[in-house]
Amino acid sequence: MNRFTTDELMSSRTGILILLGLTIAFLSINSAHSAWFERSLLSDNTVKDNIYTVKDVDRDEMFVIDDFIYDARQSCYLSIGDQVVFSEGRYGIDYRATIYDLNYREPCELLLRDPVS
Repeated sequence: MNRFTTDELMSSRTGILILLGLTIAFLSINSAHSAWFERSLLSDNTVKDNIYTVKDVDRDEMFVIDDFIYDARQSCYLSIGDQVVFSEGRYGIDYRATIYDLNYREPCELLLRDPVS
């Protein structure tokens, strides 16, 4: 009976170690991808000229980015003063856009509402 318990304990330890290793690998791949994405995004000089600032936030649902109002399609967790760049769509032109928050290194999907009046 002791041998069965010891084998069972070793099996659960092995499972936990494998799970821990997979979790670490997943997290490192995500952070490496984020760093790669940011480097590739900012390597283009035209992108550096197109960095915009979040001017206002309303309950994580509405954002004023320079002179345009955007609605979140998901939770974005943007703060006033965050620097963003448009990775998909164009600033103030496309109805749907994806921005990349340079402060927190997170993408966010937005819908253009209208210009600030």
